[in-house]
Amino acid sequence: MTDLHALLTDGLRPGVYRWPSPATADQVRRDAAAAGFGFVLLDTGEIHDKTGFLDLCATAFDLPRWFGRNWDALADSLSDRSTGEPEVVLWSGLRHLLEHDHDTVDVALQIFEEDTTNSGQLRVLIHEKAGAEAPDLLASLPIL
Repeated sequence: MTDLHALLTDGLRPGVYRWPSPATADQVRRDAAAAGFGFVLLDTGEIHDKTGFLDLCATAFDLPRWFGRNWDALADSLSDRSTGEPEVVLWSGLRHLLEHDHDTVDVALQIFEEDTTNSGQLRVLIHEKAGAEAPDLLASLPIL
């Protein structure tokens, strides 16, 4: 178990967090399951734009086939799929997407923040290298 397991079992509040950690996605998945959380991996390391991001979300969040692949549809689909069960969303590769499409990252973060406030379901962890300086867009996010 990693320090994430302790954070989750100690009551990590819904929100969007910067998480500098060497943990792998498989370790995070195991810790989430052990703490009774669902797990979603968003790896945007090869994503370059809004279309790619929305396609990734459709798959990662197992959204319905009729998902409209626009921002309103993502926000609606995330709230519609809310089961009340807590979930850990591990977002890796954010810096790659940020270098290619700043606006997509900005809007996605807004949607995730809104969903964490409304549903109380998501704990979005932005996986980054320890000691890395945060881009301006992420500077205000709390660090775990």
